[in-house]
Amino acid sequence: MMKASEIILTEKQKKILTELSRGTHQPLHLKRRSEIVLRAATGSSNNAIERDMEIDKNQVKRWRDRYGKKREELLFIEKESPHKLRSAIIDVLSDLQRSGGPAKFRDDQVAAIIAMACESPVKFDLSLSHWSMSLLQHKAIELGIVESISSRQVGRFLKKKV
Repeated sequence: MMKASEIILTEKQKKILTELSRGTHQPLHLKRRSEIVLRAATGSSNNAIERDMEIDKNQVKRWRDRYGKKREELLFIEKESPHKLRSAIIDVLSDLQRSGGPAKFRDDQVAAIIAMACESPVKFDLSLSHWSMSLLQHKAIELGIVESISSRQVGRFLKKKV
């Protein structure tokens, strides 16, 4: 069984983490992660933190380890650029970027759908005054802009670009 990462905080780090854990305008994940690190710094075991906070032990281990691995970097920032320490701690406690799946629609396809939505349906030989998402969906497929698309996805494109 591996020993949990030891967490040693400076007074300034402890102050920032306490503010983050108690802040009323902080995202919940940031509050919880700050609390995990604070509890770990007091010597609490992962099992005790898991039990007291009613969270998964892997979550406790992840944030304790990540903070522990960034100790030297945080000490350097605190010494060289103390005004950047708070944002550095928030970065450590934030989710890593995820790549996500590949885009299903190319930019030119999205642009063509948006451009079509900006035109009158009459220009496309339709006797309607306004587009519906469903009508845009069918026309985009009919014109070969895309092979398939849902009306909800068309709506997302339009909402994003407004």
